[in-house]
Amino acid sequence: MQIDVILNQLVDLFMDPLIQYMLLAIVLLAIFAVVARRRRGSSKSPVVGKMRRMIGDVEKERGIKVPVVKSRDSIITEMFEREMKSVGLQPSTESGYIPVSYSPLGKFLSERGIAVDIVSAISAGLKEEDSEEDVRNIIDAAAGTPDIDLTPDEIKKAQDLAVEEWHRVRKSSGT
Repeated sequence: MQIDVILNQLVDLFMDPLIQYMLLAIVLLAIFAVVARRRRGSSKSPVVGKMRRMIGDVEKERGIKVPVVKSRDSIITEMFEREMKSVGLQPSTESGYIPVSYSPLGKFLSERGIAVDIVSAISAGLKEEDSEEDVRNIIDAAAGTPDIDLTPDEIKKAQDLAVEEWHRVRKSSGT
């Protein structure tokens, strides 16, 4: 008997137009929230969003905007410098322990479009040489490869920077 009374009161409550409008508004808001979340959640990372924009540009035959990408060496250099500075130290440019892209020779060659692996090989070769002439010969040999297109003035500047770096490395190692 009490259940019948409770059910009748609930039916009367739901028959009230104000309650019906409120329930309709709640259902519509829930549907809107689900739809909005699905649209926004389709691109879970910024990279996916960039890729979709690039695909859209290709499909619409527009020019592709190439995203800016940092090299692995620059990311490592930034992390190294940040960690050194966080403990109160200043990274040294005098020894051979800084990543290649941080050295003056590495920066100079990288600015001229020379690949990082070639710059690393040149830097590693400098440490093995015994004289300034040998160091200059390394730069000459590297400049003779088809991947490197340097003017004579740039070759001279690279040789001077290589000799300076060779002296720094020798000085820091005590030889």
